Amino acid sequence: MNFMPQLVLSDNRGNVFVHPTLKMVASDGKGLRLPQEDELVPLPKGSTLYYLPGHVAAGWEQGAGSVSFVARASGRKVFPVAGFPIPGFTRLLLPAAHKSDPKVFLPLWPYTAVGWQRGGFYAAAVRIDPMTRQKPFYYARPSLLRKNIDAMLRRFPQNRLVRHLAHCAISYQCRNAQNLFLKRAEAPLPVAGGCNARCLGCLSFQDDCGVPASHERISFLPTVDELLEVAVPHLKAARRAMVSFGQGCEGEPLLQSSLLRQTILEIRRRTRAGTIHLNTNGFCPSALRDLAAAGLDSVRVSLNSLCEKDYDAYYRPRGYGLADVLASLAAARRSGLFVSLNLLTFPGFTDDGDEVRRLMRFLDKGHVDLLQLRNLSIDPEFFSRRFSLGGRRPMGLARMIGLIRRQHPSLRLGYFNPSQKARGFLPGGTPPREGFRA
Repeated sequence: MNFMPQLVLSDNRGNVFVHPTLKMVASDGKGLRLPQEDELVPLPKGSTLYYLPGHVAAGWEQGAGSVSFVARASGRKVFPVAGFPIPGFTRLLLPAAHKSDPKVFLPLWPYTAVGWQRGGFYAAAVRIDPMTRQKPFYYARPSLLRKNIDAMLRRFPQNRLVRHLAHCAISYQCRNAQNLFLKRAEAPLPVAGGCNARCLGCLSFQDDCGVPASHERISFLPTVDELLEVAVPHLKAARRAMVSFGQGCEGEPLLQSSLLRQTILEIRRRTRAGTIHLNTNGFCPSALRDLAAAGLDSVRVSLNSLCEKDYDAYYRPRGYGLADVLASLAAARRSGLFVSLNLLTFPGFTDDGDEVRRLMRFLDKGHVDLLQLRNLSIDPEFFSRRFSLGGRRPMGLARMIGLIRRQHPSLRLGYFNPSQKARGFLPGGTPPREGFRA
């Protein structure tokens, strides 16, 4: 094996360095192994590196032909390093890290194995979406962002939603909120402060993982007028414009289906431009049918598993179940919506043989236009223990993606919600395909 990146380590100040002898290993959710060359890509520009406190790193010792754990190097205490590739990349392997301090719970990020070779970092990931919608350099003009935020606040001084999204754009660096003020692509329309699920990896509410939520939820119910003042100018002016309910700063938007329906009707009375989209847990098929009739264009339904026990263990739903979610996907397709299934992926879990078989059987039904393979952001060891990954039989996410491509060649794989003009194909047609080695 000629391509064997070096192990990457960090001290407790975030100084990253390469181990002089140990090679990179990674976790497939079941155990540690050397990554294959076709499981690695150059770490995309704009990606982030993290070190993992309370963890010990592992590397491959070629002379011994075995894994070696390393807590100190060059006379200092060291920690494993993980990558966070920019959006559009699906993680294939987890960092090789053993939790040495059980009191440490890592923040909610998509920890990805990284190594160093040929003068650069490599990540265990694959580019799953050819769109470049959220490349960091698109957001590299903070003065323009601030100027546009100030202008919109002056234009709508009483609009609480504009103030909320300005906070998200500045304080949380939310790309969709920034899109609103930069007049591009997908802009958010958060509405729901409550939720009927308690997801383990929820970014806006936490009571289980031992870490704070990444950001706060919206604390008020916007009016139709507040929503229109955000949505209509964006749909009229933005390139590949989309507005979407169901953001990271809210709970479940379908709980406000009456407000959504009224807002969609009013938007379409004012403009036919752009895409109106909904991100949801899909708990209510009848509400989706009503929204489709009102003018909703597309929907993305998220789930982690097609096994009811595993779905319930992660989502912890209240008043609905996986059967309702699957019925919503079918109802959305029959109602003429563009349907995305957002499959939250985690190595060793998503690619378990039984999980893959259930996914394939569901995809055979033809309810899905786009399969989004987004990374589940959570402490890897916490998730691994919670879902007993040691007893599963993963085939590898790269192999799973290749299998989906072969068995469902007309199914589009991706990461982003596509606008009407960015879909690249008509419903029922053949989507463009990106090369993938598996």
